[in-house]
Amino acid sequence: MQIQDSNRVRILAFIKANPGTHLRKIKRELNLAMGVMQYHVYRLERDRTVVSVRHGLYKRYYADLGLRMEEREILNVLSQETERDLVLYLIKNPQATQKKLSEFARISASSTNWHMKRLSKAGFVEARRSGGFVFYTVRGDPGRIILLLRSYHPRIWDKWAERLADLMA
Repeated sequence: MQIQDSNRVRILAFIKANPGTHLRKIKRELNLAMGVMQYHVYRLERDRTVVSVRHGLYKRYYADLGLRMEEREILNVLSQETERDLVLYLIKNPQATQKKLSEFARISASSTNWHMKRLSKAGFVEARRSGGFVFYTVRGDPGRIILLLRSYHPRIWDKWAERLADLMA
């Protein structure tokens, strides 16, 4: 019984440190068997210590820290590297074009288009067509997005802090 509780504590600590993580990442990082993972995550969900949100193919897990559904959705986006980078670039550079976003993320225009459609469908980004260009802006409060990033993804915050410092003022 002690070993099981120890695994559950480790899993919960990992989820708290990595909000929006999914089962395979927890399994890989903690080197636990999938059955053990599923059992403990199920128990954590049943005890309402952890909540989950399905996002695409993944079920993402969060320590239940009183986050609203909208905040969990923002954390979902922030946990995905390319989409997070695109959103943060848009916060720093409102009205960016698809070309600028592609250059920044170093991905093809079609990949950028795919990510931006997903972000738009999720309500994070608004697209405006003018002439032959598509301009994108972040919907919602950029300050809240930055605050969630800073609170729940401190390593990513450190990486982006210099770029976003002027936005916090």
